[in-house]
Amino acid sequence: MIKLQLHENWQLCNIRQLDWIPAQIPGDIYAALLKTGKMPDPFFGDNEYQAKALMEEDYEYRTVFNYEEAQFKDCQEVILRFDGIDTIADIYLNGCCLGKVDNMHRIWEFPVGELLENGKNTLRVIIRSPLKFMAEAFKKYKNRGNEDTIEGFMHLRKAHYMCGWDWGACLPDGGIFRPVTLLGIETARLDSVYIRQVHKDGKVLLVPEVDVETVDEEESEADGYEGAQALEYQVTVTAPNGTKTIWDDCPDEMEIENP
Repeated sequence: MIKLQLHENWQLCNIRQLDWIPAQIPGDIYAALLKTGKMPDPFFGDNEYQAKALMEEDYEYRTVFNYEEAQFKDCQEVILRFDGIDTIADIYLNGCCLGKVDNMHRIWEFPVGELLENGKNTLRVIIRSPLKFMAEAFKKYKNRGNEDTIEGFMHLRKAHYMCGWDWGACLPDGGIFRPVTLLGIETARLDSVYIRQVHKDGKVLLVPEVDVETVDEEESEADGYEGAQALEYQVTVTAPNGTKTIWDDCPDEMEIENP
C-alpha cells in the first residue's frame, strides 16, 4: 500500500468573511484562530461565550497537493481517507463533491482514482456549524439535556464534553483533528486486525481475526491478478528480548510458551 499524507499547505477561512489564515492538519478551528489572533483565550474570564459564538459560522479548509500518477501506477484503487472530521462537513476534490460527513467518531473514506489529476489537485472541506444543527434538532425533537449544556447536543455524533457540562467550558470546536491520507491499494489491504488471547497452563494461544479487503474482483482478473484466493498474510510476534517468530499462510492460531 502506498500512503501520501496530505498535511501541508492548508488554509482556513470563515465562509462568510473569506479571511484566509494558515491552518495545521491535524488540527482544529479554535487552534488556528488562536494562533492568528482571531479569538481570545477561551479559558480566561467569560471569553468562552465569544468562542462559542464563532461556531455559529461555517468554515472552509483548503489545500492544493501534488499527485504523481507514476507513484501510484501499480495501484488498482486510490482512496482519500479522513481518520477524523469534527463533525458535519462537505468534502470536495477538484470541484467534485465526494460526500457529506456527520460523525466525528469514525473514519471516512472516498474512492478518488478517477478524480485525481497528475500534478496539482485542490481539496476542500467545508465544516458546517454544529450549533445550527443542534438548534434545528432541538426545535424538532424537544429533547432536553441540562442547564449547563447546549440544547439538542445529543442528536449530533460529536464529543459531548464540547457542548458544556458542570465541570467545563462550552466550546463546540470543529476541524480535521486526525490525519488525512491518500491511499493507493495494490490488490488488497488489511481492513481490520484483532488478536484474541486464550491463557492456560503457562501458555497463551493467540487467535487472529483478520479481514482482508480486495479491490473489485473483475478488475483484478482483468489486470492479471488471481483474486482473493491467492492472498495470504504473515504474522510476526516479537518477544521482549527481540526474538521474532514468524507464521506464514494465514495462521488460525499461534501458541506462545511462557508469555
